[in-house]
Amino acid sequence: MILLKKVSLLILIAGILSTCGIYSFKGSIPDHLHDVELITFRNLTTEFAVETDLEAALTERMLNEQLLSLSAKESPDSHIEGKINSITDKPNSFDENENVLEYRLEFRGEVIWYDHIREKELFKKNYSVFGTYFSEDENAKRSDEEKLTREDAYEETIEKLVDFIIESMTEEW
Repeated sequence: MILLKKVSLLILIAGILSTCGIYSFKGSIPDHLHDVELITFRNLTTEFAVETDLEAALTERMLNEQLLSLSAKESPDSHIEGKINSITDKPNSFDENENVLEYRLEFRGEVIWYDHIREKELFKKNYSVFGTYFSEDENAKRSDEEKLTREDAYEETIEKLVDFIIESMTEEW
């Protein structure tokens, strides 16, 4: 009986491990695409260099995830482009005296993935992503480890936008 339980447990573990395996997003990219060109997003805001920060983060993620090769050729299989229409800082929460405790930094815009082989848009999506940060007064009350600055929210928002783009690319086809 003990031997049967051990064998059953081993079979169960083997089954679980075989289904998990090494997961890759590549399987959900259209098969005919092998590379992508990242076109610098149009920055329609007054936020300096947000388009280059986004491009650097997206480039790094694409290289790490190995979804598609980044194209250096004149005619890539596909390209990603977009625009950043607005970046806003809005109060997000208040204390009992109606002083701002936290702000919300929000990016809004559009992203497009275009297939040059089949000459069609794979997707065209609007996005709205955000990060939060504390007011100066609230940060003054916190230790250095607890502080959340606008720069922290900016980096969080860039990361969420990159996540949105990658998730959009790897949806089931």
